[in-house]
Amino acid sequence: MSQIVSFDKMQVGHKGEGKHWTKEQVEKRTEAAQSIKRKSPVRLKMPTWLDEQSQAIWKKTLKDMKEFDVLDNVDADALAIYCDAVVNYREATLKVRENGYVTENAQGTESVSPYVKAAQSYARVVMQYADKLGLNANSRARLAKKKADVEVDPNADLFD
Repeated sequence: MSQIVSFDKMQVGHKGEGKHWTKEQVEKRTEAAQSIKRKSPVRLKMPTWLDEQSQAIWKKTLKDMKEFDVLDNVDADALAIYCDAVVNYREATLKVRENGYVTENAQGTESVSPYVKAAQSYARVVMQYADKLGLNANSRARLAKKKADVEVDPNADLFD
């Protein structure tokens, strides 16, 4: 069984990431990491509107994330937006390399190139969606932590 989030730094009584972990904390987080794994594999359906480059990013991302089993069908649109933003970021970055960081307007005043602004905007979208989709280690660890930190209320079923 593949491990979803590595807790190598998280050891009982050892300083890891600035904190001494209790045995219970380590166990809860490890259990939480395993609980986000699906019981049966799901194959995400690629939206038809993605262009060829975005489709390549889609396939690569799914291949890279396969062992983590974090993505589900409900993530398909968000993943598509991520893939499209990666392609647009690349294109904007190439335009910046071709045309430079500044542009001159009709009055002769230099200003930041619109391609720079587009690249920055797409970079933000890529980072936000990567974080939301669990495409980076921090977001996967945060998800496991959130699940582990949920305390079970022994009286919760009394009010159903």
